[in-house]
Amino acid sequence: MKDPVCGMEMGEKGEVFSYKGKEYRFCCASCRWAFENNPEHFENES
Repeated sequence: MKDPVCGMEMGEKGEVFSYKGKEYRFCCASCRWAFENNPEHFENES
């Protein structure tokens, strides 16, 4: 799984956030925060 904010390859580790029934994983809290504040921007890029 790839972090939709920074593009880092993620395994089963990292920050998790669910949006519209899909689970996203992030390398750190700041990437998760960026996604949470503008999910439509990153959702279309992942």
